[in-house]
Amino acid sequence: MRCSSVKDFPTSPWALLWFLLCFCCSIGFAADAADQLDFSTQECKLKEPIYGSTFDFNGLHSDLAHVIESPSNGNDKFDFNLCGNLTKTCNGESNVAACLKKNGKEYILGRQHELHYKDGKMYFKYKGGAKCENGTKENPNYQLHLILSCDYTVDVQPIHITPYSDEACSYYITYETPLACLSIPDAQQSNSCSVKDPKSDLTFDLMPLSDNNYRTSNRQNQFFLINVCKPVLYGQNSMCPPGSSICLFDPKETDFKKRFTNLGNSQSRPVVENGQLLLRHESPTPCAHNSSVNYTSVIYFSCDKEIRNAHPEFSGLGADSCTYLFNFATPLACKDLKPCTAFTSTNQHLDLSSLSTKPAHTLNKDGRNYTVAVCANAGNPCQENGGACYEQNSTTISLGNSNSQLRFNQSGSLYLLYENGAECPTPTGNKRWSTKIEFVCANNATKDNASAGNTDTEALKIIEDSNCQLLIQYQTPLACREPIRCQASIYVDHTTDGLGSSGDELIDLTPLISASDNYEARVELPASMEHLVPKSTKFFLNVCRPLVPKYQLGCAGGSAACMAKVAANGAPEEERSMGFPLVSLSRRNRTSAELLYVKGDPCPMDNKTDLSTRILFNCNMRAGRGQPVLRSIEDCAYDFEWETNVFCPPHECTFNAETCDLVHDELGQHFNFKSAPFTKDGKIEVDYNATKMSVNICGEHRKAMTDYSQALVNIFFRHESPNCGKEGTMNVQIRLICSNQTTTSSTISSDQQCNLLYVQRTPSICQFLSLAESQHDPNNGGTSTSSSTSTTTSTSTAKPAGKPTKATTSTTPSTPTTGADPAATPIGPSASVGRILAAILSVTFVVTCLGLFAFSPARRQRVRRFFRRSNSAVRYSRVQSNEEANLLLEPNGEFTESDDDMLL
Repeated sequence: MRCSSVKDFPTSPWALLWFLLCFCCSIGFAADAADQLDFSTQECKLKEPIYGSTFDFNGLHSDLAHVIESPSNGNDKFDFNLCGNLTKTCNGESNVAACLKKNGKEYILGRQHELHYKDGKMYFKYKGGAKCENGTKENPNYQLHLILSCDYTVDVQPIHITPYSDEACSYYITYETPLACLSIPDAQQSNSCSVKDPKSDLTFDLMPLSDNNYRTSNRQNQFFLINVCKPVLYGQNSMCPPGSSICLFDPKETDFKKRFTNLGNSQSRPVVENGQLLLRHESPTPCAHNSSVNYTSVIYFSCDKEIRNAHPEFSGLGADSCTYLFNFATPLACKDLKPCTAFTSTNQHLDLSSLSTKPAHTLNKDGRNYTVAVCANAGNPCQENGGACYEQNSTTISLGNSNSQLRFNQSGSLYLLYENGAECPTPTGNKRWSTKIEFVCANNATKDNASAGNTDTEALKIIEDSNCQLLIQYQTPLACREPIRCQASIYVDHTTDGLGSSGDELIDLTPLISASDNYEARVELPASMEHLVPKSTKFFLNVCRPLVPKYQLGCAGGSAACMAKVAANGAPEEERSMGFPLVSLSRRNRTSAELLYVKGDPCPMDNKTDLSTRILFNCNMRAGRGQPVLRSIEDCAYDFEWETNVFCPPHECTFNAETCDLVHDELGQHFNFKSAPFTKDGKIEVDYNATKMSVNICGEHRKAMTDYSQALVNIFFRHESPNCGKEGTMNVQIRLICSNQTTTSSTISSDQQCNLLYVQRTPSICQFLSLAESQHDPNNGGTSTSSSTSTTTSTSTAKPAGKPTKATTSTTPSTPTTGADPAATPIGPSASVGRILAAILSVTFVVTCLGLFAFSPARRQRVRRFFRRSNSAVRYSRVQSNEEANLLLEPNGEFTESDDDMLL
């Protein structure tokens, strides 16, 4: 029997008793579930409560110590161990688990640790640290928290320190390790995720997309957790079933064992069907709508060379209601990439094409002479199409045919693979020789200052030539990526009911990275600091990368911020570096993040101190991309503020079916599709089966979401299409992208259910997104798409950047809404006896139910949340400016121990 809803609130006393009993029990069950998802142990392993899997971290124990330094804090050094103590002393004491070396002194951070589990997040808490001078009453001692993060690949640098203030007493380190992941079933194990298109002979490699989980809404208060090519990375509220790449997270499900549904196992073998690149995921879970079949999920990949912060979007259900369809726009799906180039998962463009014009390299190992070329034929003595070969007894042995398709391995490293060489005998039979060239960054700091023709920093080395493969390592500055991460995940609570509709979300500033220009900051200092900056001084910055070498800037190569006195002719002089990008992005909360550039030139006011730069980014939907503003200077540290909307959370807009208006209630912006320059009275045309299909954007049941990270608005709906799919309906996703170009492309994928992805780049949508000027396309490239059963249409008309077309955009003032007072019926002489009795019994049962929770802190917290809950769909929590912001120990954002605990 189900409990009554509030809408059917009972009027009889006995019905009211039943309602209250159900209410108390539901909260009690939720509290019991919370108790099982929050525990600690003194051991170095634990059994997670949902699937019974064991996480054993004994393999992280070191015979010596794990060591990490913090470059933003004077290279403070952290020595720590796991599942045992350090073998050396700290501040003269032995049997210590963690030690901090700071300013020539040693501080004990912990003498032992305990392993914690909280809603999927696992971390070691080091206890028994030395007394901290800046400690609080609740936490007077030094503390270290080591967060264990799932990563199926073993990175060169798996340990990361969270930036902290000089007065900090609590420190946070993240350790990325496969030991924090659920095991991958043997049938799903794979080190590659690529496919060769037989028509174009191009290889599509999707492995770079496996670095992160992706979270997208089903627009019905549930969320999809997705990983590409790998299972979902286990973590806080990311506890998908083992082996699943796509799962549905229902935050309101009180039974935590039913909260995550497997919608598809990991799949590392993409396919190209009718020209469409896709991944099809089969689930072992029976479909709720038809138990005779299991769930299936399909991700359709489309080309977009200009996109930043690429992520999948839910397109809709298939005709059988058991198939989930997703669209994923990414440069990794493009067919017209320049040879010998590649895009990373963050859309950084790596161009190694200049290496293909160099003469073939001659290498020697064990008496053999090898000839190798990069992305080109090696020429004599190799065969006509050979990319590598060696000579033996006057005979040339082919080591693989040349090609120019760069790939990424599972750890994200760039490589080139030549295959189909000469036959190679092995004990198990004949194979064919191949050559693998791995590219290694020669200089992280000065990527842009190394020209393609500079060979001083380039080196080739044969690593091995066994098992029928020649392995070469090629060091070149062309393989260098941005030196630091410009993304940070943060745990955010979206709950209004205390059940925890929460999870990790990504703060991503990569859309602000500029490979063509630098940003010039405005100066808005308080009057007391104006004398510190002469009027002729200008400040140039870039985001998460070195400055672009232009404007004759003479700051040290690799600098990310530079101050310069500008002469009358506009030429910069007396330049000073204000810091290098050595520290990755640090989140403060969901709407604020911080970036530090350190180790700049000596400070003019204090030669013993280096110049440094701190940029505080704040979400502001009205700000567009924004601009850095110098706000203060203190102790040779320059503090900038940067309001921008590129990392603001998505906002659901209102769609007026009668007027065909898209309305952004919060900004007071309207966009009318009937007068849009790319529609005919609100309709668009796409090619399908050699005919023109008309799709009406106007109508009922349209969902519209802004995506500021991609400068676009997504429109989702279902369109009647009698000749398409099994039921004659089509899932439609329209991407309206703010751009200084006007281009149109469409892709229709037809299986059981038709799926239309329509991409419209236009300056007319820019004002709606508070982008005063159209977005410049960073790579100056068009959009290429592929289609399954239809021809892709594409038109391109270049337009100068400017204000959007006013015919389709208007602004209206936002009007606050006032809710009506709730109706109340007093209990008095006019009330019935039944209602009086109901009131008495209500009070009795409430007191009784509250008594049931008196002995459980988790249950008390559930009751507290229920009565304190807000009406906001999203809630954020701020912490002090000297702390990193939070992964919210408590879903409602309340502090339970100290502000420092918010990081866990």
